[in-house]
Amino acid sequence: MDPVAALIAGALEAQAPADLAVVRRAPVHFPGGVVRTPALLVVGPARRSYGPADVLLAVEVEPTDDDRTSSPAVYGEHGVPHVWRVTPEPPTIRVFALREGVHQQVAASAHVLAHAPFRLRVDLTAPPVR
Repeated sequence: MDPVAALIAGALEAQAPADLAVVRRAPVHFPGGVVRTPALLVVGPARRSYGPADVLLAVEVEPTDDDRTSSPAVYGEHGVPHVWRVTPEPPTIRVFALREGVHQQVAASAHVLAHAPFRLRVDLTAPPVR
């Protein structure tokens, strides 16, 4: 797994409530045959694949095969409430929140304190935990 994705996965796993799962590289199947496979998902019960209604947070780490601008639109169109687009260099998390059916960027930083889908803190500049 990409080191940035691993760092985010560790932060999500350490801070997620017990009823949520953090899954890696699981496909999300959208209507019309569109499939996205983000680096990480926060979902309810863990399964092998998901529909958009199952996803609370999708985390995509660039580079990705998906188009940069269409992914948040696809997630938003189908009601996924939160999407993060992560750029390793410079380390940046772009936080998108669903507002009126469209994802809008609400933050962009290497240090994120989020309140949804649960309260969490992620710092892309923190040294790796060993």
